[in-house]
Amino acid sequence: MTYKIDNLSILVFTDLDSSFLNKNDFSFSNNLNITKQLINDGHFVVFNTSKTFIELENFFQKESFNLPFICENGGGIYAPKKYFNNSSKIKNEYNIIFESKKIKKKINSIKNEIAKIYGKYLTFFNDLDDADKVNLSGLSINEIKPAMEREFSELIIWQSNSENLQKFREYLESHNLTIIKGGRFHHISNNINKGDAMLRLVNEYKKHYSSKNFITIAIGDSDNDLEMLNCADYPCIVKSSDNQNFVENIKSDNLFISNKKAPDGWSECIKQVFESTRRQK
Repeated sequence: MTYKIDNLSILVFTDLDSSFLNKNDFSFSNNLNITKQLINDGHFVVFNTSKTFIELENFFQKESFNLPFICENGGGIYAPKKYFNNSSKIKNEYNIIFESKKIKKKINSIKNEIAKIYGKYLTFFNDLDDADKVNLSGLSINEIKPAMEREFSELIIWQSNSENLQKFREYLESHNLTIIKGGRFHHISNNINKGDAMLRLVNEYKKHYSSKNFITIAIGDSDNDLEMLNCADYPCIVKSSDNQNFVENIKSDNLFISNKKAPDGWSECIKQVFESTRRQK
């Protein structure tokens, strides 16, 4: 299938787990080939995920991708060297477009207080033993270490009701922190989100490719994708067993919802949007 559309370039921003990848076994079906075809046909794909810089770097090396990406729910935005203009700030083989403040020092300063007030409701992922980390994350023991190399977010397992979660959210807000639900865990971070990060990167593309006419697609499945989906021209929700009510939070007439779960739901979203865009041309 060709994805070429005359005088139009598509910017696809996509979540990984439970969207591009299957939630349980991280399989991706034909999605890598579709991604490569999109790029060959003049479009752009950006992974916008809660995964860490190292996880994305490893994934890109394995699959021979050379793309900008957003990690830790908007905490870091990176582009391969010379992809846009060169930056004086570099991390490994990437230019730094944006980085949030590191969070570890702030978390450590209030962790004892959190344990005293909310300890019976939550567990810090960092505090688990390796067996529990593997069991809860679905990752192998070798994949755990890169997943723990977090700079801008902290993972927790929340074990109480929404009322107590709201109290905890208000506590975090008093320390200029926020909490968001991902596919498996809740994420504590500074006031960052995937939507703000997406818009920063959209501006980079528009500056660098000023002659192109862009429209945006965002593909996600859970609460931490909400801002990204609401920033897109075409938001797409990949169906899952626990996001039936998610649609109520999307403010768009161009919303697509897949009939299949990930990974096939991802390719379904791509197909739906391109068919719709061609009809409107």
